[in-house]
Amino acid sequence: MNQTENYVILKPISERFNRIAKEITDDELKQITKDTLKEQLKSTVNFWRLQEMLEEVMEEREEEIKAMIMESMKKKL
Repeated sequence: MNQTENYVILKPISERFNRIAKEITDDELKQITKDTLKEQLKSTVNFWRLQEMLEEVMEEREEEIKAMIMESMKKKL
């Protein structure tokens, strides 16, 4: 019964996907791929920049951070 339900539900979706996939041109597919890769690269570069900024702040405020950690540990103990 479950397999039949899955077939009934997925068959129309599969047919629609197949129809749309046939309508997409190679140029459109290339553009979609380029746009996706561009967004992924942009996210990665932004993440790297964020890491660099955090490292800079941590280096600049190393003593303050150590003092806060020590104070926190004292309060917990």
